Amino acid sequence: MTTVIEQDGQQERFSFNETGNFVELNGKYYLRYLEHQQGHSTPVQFRLDDQVHLHRSGELTTLLNFDLAAPTATRYRTQYGIISLEVQTSRLEKEIDPTIPAGQLKVDYSLVTAGQTVGSYQLRLQFQP
Repeated sequence: MTTVIEQDGQQERFSFNETGNFVELNGKYYLRYLEHQQGHSTPVQFRLDDQVHLHRSGELTTLLNFDLAAPTATRYRTQYGIISLEVQTSRLEKEIDPTIPAGQLKVDYSLVTAGQTVGSYQLRLQFQP
């Protein structure tokens, strides 16, 4: 997985290569793995159906719903309190072959609060056996 983050005119790139599990439950596909960064392991789960849902559980929990049809709401806990954010998805492409299982996901989105863009993100995920 590769993520490009642009905030305040600064750009950062993060790449991870992790081992995970791909499962089908009730007609929905889930990709789960542990992300290892700076000595911490963070459980990550993607739910891949009509929309794409990203759930990261760790010191801070992140739940993002990506939907091209409309912005989605989320809340982000910071050391200063909870911030309400809007997830504005501008690109959502996924190709999945559950028989292998293999696939790729491309998501471009922005996080917005009180009409101000907090950051723009490009997420690229590939998985294969």
